Amino acid sequence: GVGKSSLVANLATMSGHTLVRINLSEHSELSDLLGTDLPVEDSGDGTSSGPKFKWCDGVFLKAIRAGHWVLLDEMNLAPQSVLEGLNACFDHREEIFLPEIGLSVKCPPTFRVFCAQNPMVEGGGRKGLPQSLLTRFSRVFVEPMTEKNLLEVAQESLGARLPPIVGQNLSQYVSFVHRLQHDVTGGHGSF
Repeated sequence: GVGKSSLVANLATMSGHTLVRINLSEHSELSDLLGTDLPVEDSGDGTSSGPKFKWCDGVFLKAIRAGHWVLLDEMNLAPQSVLEGLNACFDHREEIFLPEIGLSVKCPPTFRVFCAQNPMVEGGGRKGLPQSLLTRFSRVFVEPMTEKNLLEVAQESLGARLPPIVGQNLSQYVSFVHRLQHDVTGGHGSF
């Protein structure tokens, strides 16, 4: 909730790049990102000797081929197998190897990967990333918004569209949300 994804999205827009946002979780699989063989309908020529399969690129591989920017959100929720599978595109090789089809795909010069994560103290299966992976990135730490920041954002983005009753009590609403966020993520165990 501090604007990490919005920052990357705005950067992409301002520089004229298409951004592909991929939300990772503990259930993410490398095949979701890179692709897999999927069944295809029989051609109807009567020569079918069983099911037919065709390789279908995953969302990450499509972005590589198109030279888009990718935002891997919640990076520290991804399983180790996913992190290892993507590692080659982050290092000097700048490519992805697809063993299923024996193909290496080079990352074009316009392709960029941005990763975002929330602190481990927020729980939910978040873990520390291996140092070997972290060294492949420039790290930027974004501090949580203060109550004043939140109020300014709410006033700027909602402004005159707020019903009068909400506008009159906006600072109290923001104060409540800020206090709730602090209690949940502050490690006080009060929530």
